[in-house]
Amino acid sequence: MSKKALLFAVMFILISASISSAATNPPSKGQWALALEPVMNLHAKADSNSSYKKMDMPENWISVPSAVRDRNNNLWYSVKINGRSGWLPQNGIRLKMGGKSKSASNIYRNYVSARRKIMNRLGSWTSGSEGRVTVYTTDGAEFRVIRGKNGTEDIYFRTDRYDICSKFLGVDLIDMMQPEVRSKLGTPTMRETPYDEPEITILSFELADRDMTLSITERRYDGEKEGQVILVELYRGRTGERDY
Repeated sequence: MSKKALLFAVMFILISASISSAATNPPSKGQWALALEPVMNLHAKADSNSSYKKMDMPENWISVPSAVRDRNNNLWYSVKINGRSGWLPQNGIRLKMGGKSKSASNIYRNYVSARRKIMNRLGSWTSGSEGRVTVYTTDGAEFRVIRGKNGTEDIYFRTDRYDICSKFLGVDLIDMMQPEVRSKLGTPTMRETPYDEPEITILSFELADRDMTLSITERRYDGEKEGQVILVELYRGRTGERDY
């Protein structure tokens, strides 16, 4: 699959997840899991070959007292569902990990400065309107804003280009491996893996000072233990609430 086709597939996954997974806030302390699928396999062990029972997943957050990685570096979450203890694989689970991100807030300030420069002088960018929203696009990147009497409201940004990522966010996240992302940004607010895309990991850093989320999509290639960043997004709302 080409990189462009892969990104279209990833974007579809993200949009589908955001539509289907609106939920209340998780508890502020500890690790908590939210199932993104209505039915999942609850395994006896943290092993895909272990025995399992199909379980209806609760709509609320599930406490995760511990998590382990298997020999393929996939995460497994220790949970109790309807009185039955077991292990859920990372596929189809959103895991609440940490709090709001000051690092993401700092990145946003850099983004605003870069975005303003493009709005003042388009260069290779083009702009168009979709209702109240103004859309700015160039090869491999897009951002959306609403202009009003009280200023500009940021709605959405995405890129898969390292140069634009570096220019807008002040750090080149594209192609970074997950350990380096964590060293740059700290603990994510949330992480998830789509049910049918085990090679994809989405790290979400909810901004500490506003209702926005920095989302980093990684893909793990054959033979790799860690994921590599293929897409960076910044959107209005909490994790999973992106509507563009």
